[in-house]
Amino acid sequence: MIKKYTIIDGYNVIGQSTRLKQLAKESLEEARVQLLLEIANYNARIADEMIVVFDAYDVKSHEREEVFHGIRVIYSREKETADAVIERLVYEMYEKHITTIKVVTSDLSEQHTIFGSGALRIPSREFINNLREEEQRVANDIRHMRTHQPRTRIEIDETTKEHLERLRRGEI
Repeated sequence: MIKKYTIIDGYNVIGQSTRLKQLAKESLEEARVQLLLEIANYNARIADEMIVVFDAYDVKSHEREEVFHGIRVIYSREKETADAVIERLVYEMYEKHITTIKVVTSDLSEQHTIFGSGALRIPSREFINNLREEEQRVANDIRHMRTHQPRTRIEIDETTKEHLERLRRGEI
């Protein structure tokens, strides 16, 4: 079975999204959470293991990892870029013929590096469009479910009702 991974450069996607970039000006944390929620919704229908990498380049910390609604989130360590983490992940996870790795980034130098490691590239803007399309599909599915709700009651004749009631009481 083929293992499928999608690795996302989180701040690169935020920087390419008009809405998230505006939100990041007010609160970077809120923009991160919003992006992760959108990816979690998207991932509900996509069978890939999602990994989102954020830079912690200017933050004095060790690399840390958490899980957010089934998405693996990695914060790079001090003086390490998200690109370096992504390159390392691609190198560690790629196994020819049994692994598909897609990297979401618009960083040109990163694109050249990941191609050489066997990964595929999705530009950040294309990924943002994929998120929006999936959001629209879910909204359409919800609208369809509301207009075509299943019956809540099954029509049964009186004889069957009496038989079921006796069965429920243990008389049969």
